[in-house]
Amino acid sequence: MGKNPKKILIIDDEAVFREAMTRALSSCGYRCVSEADPAKGIMRLKREPYDLVLLDIMMDPVDGWDTLGHLRTFTNGRETPVIMASAKKLNIDEIIRYGEYLAGFVEKPFVDTEFCDAIDEFFGWYDPLIANANAARLQGVPPEICTSWIRAGRQIKAITQMLEYVNPSCIPDESMSEEECMEHRMAQVREILERKRKERDNIKILYPVFSI
Repeated sequence: MGKNPKKILIIDDEAVFREAMTRALSSCGYRCVSEADPAKGIMRLKREPYDLVLLDIMMDPVDGWDTLGHLRTFTNGRETPVIMASAKKLNIDEIIRYGEYLAGFVEKPFVDTEFCDAIDEFFGWYDPLIANANAARLQGVPPEICTSWIRAGRQIKAITQMLEYVNPSCIPDESMSEEECMEHRMAQVREILERKRKERDNIKILYPVFSI
């Protein structure tokens, strides 16, 4: 991991998973800080930078989705990638509502080596994206365009990856069946992905320095 290992903040109210994630990631060279209380995790991220937040979904009384909303209200929270972790499958509405704000999803429980591989794979993709944006900024590309490039790339990858863990069921209203409901929701996700891909492609056309 080198002289400056990545620093990861774990927010999870279950001690067994905090300890398991810390053990697994520390063994492969990451620096981990964990909090059981989402409020304390939020305050910690306000005070100091992290390279990644691993956020549990099923917490009480404030769940992971509400915590994600709080994280997005301040600079460190908006700019730090967040990967959700859960023992339950995602539902399609969660992907539609929150997918644009995330960097991915990991399923619990996990095998330590596979968990490390997943986080390594994320940084192996994300670090070159950041480097590409930083190089573009040095070449005169406006900072807001560089931020949009990073965001679009992260959103496309996260939503695509999260679809691998979606629960294949949907709560329909009175006008449609469960199958029609799921088909409708999947069409919404495809529209989101198409919009993000067009945004990314348009940036690349206007600023060919972007290459990732």
